[in-house]
Amino acid sequence: MVQLTITASLLGMASGQLFVGPLIDALGRRRPLLIAMSVFILASIACLLAADVTWMIIARYVLGFSAAAGFVINNAFIRDVATGQNASRLYSTQAAISSLAPVVAPLVGGQLLLLGDWHVVFIFLTGLGAAVLAMAAWLMPETLPVEKRSQLSFKTTFASWGEIFRDRRFVAMAVTGGLLFGQVCVFIAGAPFALQDGFNLTPTEYTYAFAAVTIVMFSANAINRSLLKRFASITLLRYGLSQSIFSALFMTTMNVFNLHTLATSIIGFALSISAMGFCMANMLGLAMRDHAARAGTAAGLIGFTNSLGGAIAAPLTSLFFGLDIVGVTLFMSILLVTAAVVGLYGTRNEKPVVH
Repeated sequence: MVQLTITASLLGMASGQLFVGPLIDALGRRRPLLIAMSVFILASIACLLAADVTWMIIARYVLGFSAAAGFVINNAFIRDVATGQNASRLYSTQAAISSLAPVVAPLVGGQLLLLGDWHVVFIFLTGLGAAVLAMAAWLMPETLPVEKRSQLSFKTTFASWGEIFRDRRFVAMAVTGGLLFGQVCVFIAGAPFALQDGFNLTPTEYTYAFAAVTIVMFSANAINRSLLKRFASITLLRYGLSQSIFSALFMTTMNVFNLHTLATSIIGFALSISAMGFCMANMLGLAMRDHAARAGTAAGLIGFTNSLGGAIAAPLTSLFFGLDIVGVTLFMSILLVTAAVVGLYGTRNEKPVVH
């Protein structure tokens, strides 16, 4: 039943991004963010006070739904204030910060549980939500003028979706992003079993191994941001997709010739996960480039496909591939190569332009 609360939160995040996108194109960025963070605080309190699992599942869904607003509004906000290389640099900064979450969150959670049971976690989330709400109210400007807002209706939303899905570049970037995010979720779901069981790592040793991979991803995002000053985002994206293929070949070679050591496994994971640092920000920049008038809706669709990719890929790992090092790296390799093929084909006509 506890797993259901996590699933509810993920479903809330996925559906929330679809809903919030059109909403912020009609109402602007600032007010919906303040409302969403207020709902986040109330949902955290509801989780804290939940009397049974059913209410916890409902509260976790609302918590995920409200959290989704932050992702969508942030991506739309960046598109409002920047485009091209500048937007990709901002997306890289955002991705670099986000990449630290898988390391920081378990450490913070572990320390919180030293203070009490699971209730302490939701007390912390309530305080965190209040801090973000206060910061947004104080610092965040409105970046979508009233005259540029769309009408909030099903007709307008479906029309916007139609315009976006007719953009082949956007579709290619969305599918590629979903596949790449899927392989990250396979890593997150499978690495604890593949590394701890496969190499008899203690929880502390696994944390160090996981942190090493995450730090490499953080570095890739930072390097990508720096290189965008000299190279076009499409050039760096193509490099990232090429690295995806190389990492898949590395892990396939490791499996075929039974070269499974802790070092080779961590290198394979680091190569595959760090490829995201050269892909995701540049894909976002390219996908959002022609959708200034419907940036919220476009950001919501991108977020939805990423969430969907992760939600589908993670459970498939144990069902069809297994949670040992061979199964995890095999499925990651399939997703990496598929993403690279879709991404490279979808951007075959893009010309490198630095601006």
